[in-house]
This record gives sequence, C-alpha cells and structure tokens, in this order.
Amino acid sequence: MANPELKMFTEQIGNVTVVTVAGPVDSATIEQFRMALDPVAAKPGGYVLLDCQELTYINSRGLGLLAKYHRTCFGHLGWFALCNVNRKLVRTMDLLGLGSLLKFYDTRDAALAAKP
Repeated sequence: MANPELKMFTEQIGNVTVVTVAGPVDSATIEQFRMALDPVAAKPGGYVLLDCQELTYINSRGLGLLAKYHRTCFGHLGWFALCNVNRKLVRTMDLLGLGSLLKFYDTRDAALAAKP
C-alpha cells in the first residue's frame, strides 16, 4: 500500500503567510514539509500560520521543525503559530514541552485576530 501523500497550500492573508497541511508528516514527506516551510519561516519579520486541520500525523522530526520555525520567526522579529490542531496532537506536544513554546489557536480566524 502506498503512503498517503502530503499536500501543502500557501496563501497570503494580509501580512500573514498561511500554510495549510493535509496528510502525514512522516519519513516519506518530511523533506517536502521542510522545503515548503524553510523559506517562509526565514523571511525577516515574517508572520506564519500553520493550519493543521487536515494534518493526520507528524513524527518527531516534524515536531522538531515546528520548534525550529518558532525560533526562526521569533529571532527575525516575526510570529509563528498553529491553528486547528487535533487535540490528541496538542496533548502530545504538551507532554514533550512544545505546548509552552508554540502558540495554538482553535481556529484560523482566532489566530489571525491574535497576531501581534
């Protein structure tokens, strides 16, 4: 059986780059995930919102990249947040200590309204 594919869509809403993730972030798709988000997070002063409504799985390397993107955006005086994250995944991130680092919002609208 073939691995489910990862689909990523990027759109600009005001000064926020919204990246929607659909499918799994695993060993087969981690490079695609990284290649899509690295340049977006590296923009000085960039505001990045990762919409995870259709994210089905994320492995430990993907979680590490989320922490990296937060640090990169923050270091460039920007902002990085996630919305529509599955509650089970939020609990996992909390257990790993990422819950206190990353910003989570229930909806895209709530995240966009909270952006500094």
